[in-house]
Amino acid sequence: MASTGSSRLRRPRKRQARHARADAGFTLVEVVVALAILALSLSVVFVAMSDGTWRVGQADAATRAGSLVQSLLARAGTEVPLREGRAEGQFADGFGWTLQVQRFGDAADRAQWPLAAYTVTAEVSWDEAASRRSLALSTIRLGPKEAAR
Repeated sequence: MASTGSSRLRRPRKRQARHARADAGFTLVEVVVALAILALSLSVVFVAMSDGTWRVGQADAATRAGSLVQSLLARAGTEVPLREGRAEGQFADGFGWTLQVQRFGDAADRAQWPLAAYTVTAEVSWDEAASRRSLALSTIRLGPKEAAR
């Protein structure tokens, strides 16, 4: 009887082993669905990363333009004389610039002031994708009255 009991115990183990082998692994449908989910997820991540990279480039160009326009304004009245008129040029990195100087106030005001006042407008422009962008700043600068004549 001991031998019959041991053979009965082995039979269920063999059946469990057969069922375990049949359930192991993934079906083709499960693999295809998993790959489709992976592909969709990766495409969303790629779009987000490329959009982020493009926005960082935009922010970098705008920051660079801000520093260039500020330096252009700082040069007005020191390196660039305060004379009415317009000057244009190009920076080495593809940014264009325009500096415009106009007298401030009317003739009666200018006659009373001990100094000459000028409105100085600096503009920096650059190409971005399919459009032209620009950044402009204005200030008032004081100069010697002789320069106003």
